[in-house]
Amino acid sequence: GCKIKALRAKTNTYIKTPVRGEQPVFVVTGRREDVVAAKREIQSAAEHFSQIRAARKANAATGNVVTSSIGNTSHGPPSPNAPGHVTIKVRVPYRVVGLVVGPKGATIKRIQQQTNTYIVTPSRDKEPIFEVTGLQDNVERAREEIEGHIATRTGGTVDTNGDDSDYQSS
Repeated sequence: GCKIKALRAKTNTYIKTPVRGEQPVFVVTGRREDVVAAKREIQSAAEHFSQIRAARKANAATGNVVTSSIGNTSHGPPSPNAPGHVTIKVRVPYRVVGLVVGPKGATIKRIQQQTNTYIVTPSRDKEPIFEVTGLQDNVERAREEIEGHIATRTGGTVDTNGDDSDYQSS
């Protein structure tokens, strides 16, 4: 629900969601390019959730965890649909979530495309954490892009990783 609401706002479209028990069909209304963007995000999310479900099934017997956080490389076997994929959580200060997403989602889309990752944007009522899924090197690159974008746009005053980085100024 809240993801669709955010997608509506991000893509400037109206999205009618499927009713439980009926065919899983989304009806998206808006400008052609906005509808295409919304459709791409919905399909990407559906694929992402299918991978999570498949991974959970595969891991049910072993008790492994699929999600890995930054600095934690002991993740379980990835989804059969996405060999080598991991998900990291990138926490940012609440006030810069919009900055990272960018106008109509342009910044986060650019980061996804440049790094070949899938990034779930936090909803307004949730923790300010971006979930980045992809190959290990790609998710690390996406994290660096997010942190670098924040540092560039805020004059280097935002500390996203809790250590004394070169980005901080007093």
